[in-house]
Amino acid sequence: MEKIYVIGHKNPDTDSICSAMGYAGLKEVIDKSKRYVPARCGNINKQTSFVLDNLGMQPPVLINDVYPKVHDVMTKDIVSLTKNAPLFRVMETIKQKNIRLIPITDEIGEFKGLVSVFEISDFLISDRIDKKPKYLFDIENFDDVLGGYFRLKQGQRYFEARIIIGAMPFEKFKAYVSRFDLSKIVLIVGKRTKILDYAVKNGIGCIVLTGVDNKQELYGLDFAGYKGCVYISPFDTSQTARRLSLSIPISYIMNKHPQAVKKEDYLSTAKELMAESNYRGLPVVENKKLVGIVTRSDLIKKYAQKVILVDHNEMSQAVTGIETARIMEIIDHHRLGTIKTNYPIFFYSKPIGSTCTLVAQLYKNSGVEIDKKTAILLLSGILSDTIILKSPTTTKSDVEMADILSRIGGVDIQKYGERMFKSASTLSSIDVKDIVGTDLKIYEEYGVKFGIGQVETVDFNIVKKRRKAIADELEKQKEKMGLNWIMLLVTDIISSNSILITSGFECESMLPYERRGVNEYYLPGILSRKKQLLPSVLSVLEEFSTKRR
Repeated sequence: MEKIYVIGHKNPDTDSICSAMGYAGLKEVIDKSKRYVPARCGNINKQTSFVLDNLGMQPPVLINDVYPKVHDVMTKDIVSLTKNAPLFRVMETIKQKNIRLIPITDEIGEFKGLVSVFEISDFLISDRIDKKPKYLFDIENFDDVLGGYFRLKQGQRYFEARIIIGAMPFEKFKAYVSRFDLSKIVLIVGKRTKILDYAVKNGIGCIVLTGVDNKQELYGLDFAGYKGCVYISPFDTSQTARRLSLSIPISYIMNKHPQAVKKEDYLSTAKELMAESNYRGLPVVENKKLVGIVTRSDLIKKYAQKVILVDHNEMSQAVTGIETARIMEIIDHHRLGTIKTNYPIFFYSKPIGSTCTLVAQLYKNSGVEIDKKTAILLLSGILSDTIILKSPTTTKSDVEMADILSRIGGVDIQKYGERMFKSASTLSSIDVKDIVGTDLKIYEEYGVKFGIGQVETVDFNIVKKRRKAIADELEKQKEKMGLNWIMLLVTDIISSNSILITSGFECESMLPYERRGVNEYYLPGILSRKKQLLPSVLSVLEEFSTKRR
């Protein structure tokens, strides 16, 4: 079944995670033909952990990128053989299946090697050139290749030997075989009594009898004391000799150390390896087990991972590799960004406080009932993004939907919202890297690449104690991400005021806020990064760019 990821932005917040989970659940109900998988491209924060733990729900699957990978195109229905399979069976399979490459495994599915037309042709050419080649025989393959039966089945299962046909006068035969180690000979012979007696008495390794039409013809043949095996072939001598040479186990000629790939390898990696290989395919191996094969025809397929984006519509905020993916839908409440598609898509966007409000509306529009857990999940996203419905981004739609969801979920909006925020507001115990980076969004406007992070607290005094550490981390992230400017908006959910700490930038003084210290500003009544802070920053950058012209 086709898989489609429903995924939010990098550094996901609660609204991003909850909307992805909620919308994937809706799509699973209304479209049974596909599998919708909620996903994330970053670690979840403490507030989101509280929400999911409270509901007994697992976080969405973590994906680092959506670049095409081997598992997206590989063939899972593999034509393979075990290492003891006879060469005859390999050649027959190649012909019947019209393939050029067969992976070889052991009895428990562990990958052991490859055999292709290259190995087979090399073996057959060597067979013709060498006057009397040796073969590795497995007597368990005799039935498969010759289709006869054993008169005696004893001795070693595996042995190396030459094939000699007893089709010459007895004295000449004795003189001929005396040059070889008799225990390493497979003798193909008809009912030539003298030759058979000699073979039995002198310990020739294995006897294959031809020209025996029925078992009565074996009466009178004395194999007493013989320690090898005797096989009765239904074919004539020449056909028996040809087939017997093809009874060797494929492990004898296979490539034991071919290049292999893993399921999670990028298709680009597989293409590079294929270009360097003589083979038309690469085995896919995980934990030594053969799980698939990727061929040249697989690699030329135009595969793109299908995704639905929630809570964002900008390339800079999307999962890595989004440029190679096929975007199916976008559900968002932010400004229109830079993502473009070559085809029409479903784009559901409204200027409201939370993507979870939009998802809840889509449940209603689709006539799908929202269960208790989903109601609390979506309510959590709304309360997080609107700071318990106090943010200026909050709309009538958010308030109405929060009321509906709280009644379905059986929770008090204010009490539940406060529990949510308190679960993540202890800045004194949070790593400074998480304070700066957990909810950091990147923008690029007017030739300036900048980032704005946001974190909520219930006590500004903690911020003062960690001011230097925060400033140092801002500088580190600025350098690491190649930004011109980076800011952290610290919001007190009790007082509904914020502090803006920045890395410093040449037009920073143009911000319309009270300066409280070096690269620090006081923002009374400011709760929203998107609706209140970002427009001010963009206005400053626009004016700054105009002055620079």
